Amino acid sequence: MDQYRRTLLRISLFVVLASGSWLLGRQELSAQTPGLPQVTLDALRLQEAFNQAAARVLPATVGVATDKGQGSGVVYDAKGLILTNDHVIRGAQQIRVKLADRRILPAKLLGTDRGSDIAVLQVASATPLPAAELGVSDDVKVGQWAIAIGNPLGLEQSVTIGVISAVGRHTGITGNTNQDYLQTDAAINPGNSGGPLVNILGQVIGVNNHIISDTGNYAGIGLAVPVDVARAVSAQIVSKGRVSRSALGLTIRDASPDEVNRVGARSGIPAVVDELVANGPAAQAGLQVGDLVLAVSGHTINGSADFANRIQLLPADQPVALAVWRQGQRLTLQAKPTVATLNVNPGAQFREITPELAAQMGVPNLRGVLVVGLERNGLLASAGVRRMQVITAVNGEPTMNLTTFQAAWQKAVQGPRVTLRVNGRDVVIEP
Repeated sequence: MDQYRRTLLRISLFVVLASGSWLLGRQELSAQTPGLPQVTLDALRLQEAFNQAAARVLPATVGVATDKGQGSGVVYDAKGLILTNDHVIRGAQQIRVKLADRRILPAKLLGTDRGSDIAVLQVASATPLPAAELGVSDDVKVGQWAIAIGNPLGLEQSVTIGVISAVGRHTGITGNTNQDYLQTDAAINPGNSGGPLVNILGQVIGVNNHIISDTGNYAGIGLAVPVDVARAVSAQIVSKGRVSRSALGLTIRDASPDEVNRVGARSGIPAVVDELVANGPAAQAGLQVGDLVLAVSGHTINGSADFANRIQLLPADQPVALAVWRQGQRLTLQAKPTVATLNVNPGAQFREITPELAAQMGVPNLRGVLVVGLERNGLLASAGVRRMQVITAVNGEPTMNLTTFQAAWQKAVQGPRVTLRVNGRDVVIEP
């Protein structure tokens, strides 16, 4: 029993001493804790790896508070650039960031992307801020360690540990059905949104986003936006204030098991070309209906959603290499994506205000569209538009009827925001 107590004391003493030190080599650790079994030394080395991973990212993890609620974020550039979720700051009039050193700074919103649920903030600091290192989510494997950091339920600078449970999950929660997520069982709760998901090296591999739960709290299924997506989105936001997506002009589907076997693919699921837009980028590149796309820029495709997600975040008009299987042969084709035209649903039903309807409403000269129905959580409802209100202009363009409204709406949603003139006041919507 005495030997057992002495061993426990040695372990406790080492944990205290190691909490602020770098990972020790096997010989040095053994010398400092003589007599411990090798399995215990290995466990202590793993524990120290977690210590150091957290120590690398905690200084860059911030709290994000708005007049709408709160969440988390992570500094990824020492100049004050911060990644968070769009839903954390959506509709906020004021945003403040609480740094790890307890300073509270006002934040400027550089831009958001609802499709990936990523937003970029910037704070001004007299000195460079601690910044986390962004890793590569394409390299993430199921079963590897995952560490979630953030401010769940208002508990600042919290760290939870689990594993990557799955990659390439699609939940459609943002409305973008192609958006994929990393799944983890590291505990994620309300308030974690926007914080970093990191690997055991302390590199950010994802941005914590949402959970699947019957109660609204931790149930073992947490989802994070892959950092490769966040990196691509944030680069566009910083450079031009908004995110545009790319397209190849084709319709695709997942390959069937027979088609996968025919190709002999050892990993991934090819995407099968079902339709081609005449003279579109895919057709011009030489793709044909029935082709199986195996890889994009060297990355093995894991189904049609993975293919679409990779293409939409590529720069437009820059060549991309497509590995294709056609009639027993593997080909490499070069395609140039173009900027995709967004088709954004306003989430409402409208009725044109005819002269007869205007007279019934008691405003004979009124022209525009009447909101007669609203979808719950749709764009217009979320912006505060109500039934029986009248829209008379979109981004300054008069909406004299349904045709002009629809044309003005589709033109406006290609930009970063839409301004509707509703009952004589401006309502701003960020698609």
